[in-house]
Amino acid sequence: MSEYQYYEWQRLESPLTMDEQNAVDALSSHIEVNAMQASVSYNWGDFKHDPIRVLGKHFDAYLYFSNWGSFDLAFSFPKGLIDAAALEVYFDEDHVNMREIEGKLVLKFEKRDDDGYGGDYEEQNHLSTLSRLRDDIIQGDHRVLYIAWLNAMAEQADWYEEDEDDPDNFYNDPEPPVPAGLNELSLPLRTFMDAFEIAPFLVSAAAERSPRLVPLKKTAFDSAISKLSRQEADEFLLKIANVEPGAVAALRKKLRSFDQPTEKVNAEPRTIGELLKRAEELEEIEKKRAAEERRKKHIARMEKLEKEEPKLWLDVEGILAGGTKSKLYDEATEVLGKLYELAKYKGEESRFKMQVRRFAEQYSRRPALIERWARKGWV
Repeated sequence: MSEYQYYEWQRLESPLTMDEQNAVDALSSHIEVNAMQASVSYNWGDFKHDPIRVLGKHFDAYLYFSNWGSFDLAFSFPKGLIDAAALEVYFDEDHVNMREIEGKLVLKFEKRDDDGYGGDYEEQNHLSTLSRLRDDIIQGDHRVLYIAWLNAMAEQADWYEEDEDDPDNFYNDPEPPVPAGLNELSLPLRTFMDAFEIAPFLVSAAAERSPRLVPLKKTAFDSAISKLSRQEADEFLLKIANVEPGAVAALRKKLRSFDQPTEKVNAEPRTIGELLKRAEELEEIEKKRAAEERRKKHIARMEKLEKEEPKLWLDVEGILAGGTKSKLYDEATEVLGKLYELAKYKGEESRFKMQVRRFAEQYSRRPALIERWARKGWV
């Protein structure tokens, strides 16, 4: 199997200048570049530069994946645009980390799957959706960070033994602050979970203590603008006019801060062990619910078939009397399959097979037909 790697960068606010486009275009002989995006893929070889440094220097969002199981998502932020200290509680060096590059803070999410990548490369369309998480982070929405932390802990759990009596045991470590809205996941968050293969029941377990996400008023900006001081308004306008990176996002963050609800802080955070256990319980509950739903649907289907049973037997007779074409044999066998399913449900398999044997005797000169029924164990 040939190798496959895909790199994509996006500019989310101001477009690249022509000089910047030329600089990015020079990084690879077959990179595709426009004012807001660059992408390149490889079946052999790889990108000869540090893609994260390219992100820090020219772009706001970055995605990478390979068919051997690597997946990276990263965002760059001008300094002062995000509260780095508030994010650090969710970091795990192998899964979520941050570093300074080209004077910006770069937040990176990583996944490494030893089993390789089994998808169909739909991720090439993911960055436009995932990039919206950057604005969430700027506005103080840390759901993606908490979800990434959950996934990192689930992966690490494979390496540790649970010991409730050991206070230093990995499973006794507390969770970081639980953000609001884990019960109301947006499309970008669901896409993130799919791309990083994050167990949904683990997120559901965490969501049980997640406050409701209070939506910001649609007219919040109208009233909030008047709360800016004259100096603040002038500073924001100057930054926006100069197309300063992060200027628009910084203004939105400031305006939303006037109407931002205060999140509840969990007095007693759950442990990793408690979250993992609750996820298992929720998965088991869902399995039982799904099994019960399948049982009810099966009963309803069998009750419907039971009402149709006499007609179905007549249908088989009519089909077999219609000729010796293979298509007719398949049709008759398909109807008999429904009758066999009903017979098993009613505990009347012997009666079913007796009737099929009668058909077999009546049409004994049709070996292709009898062979179909023999393969199913009916004769």
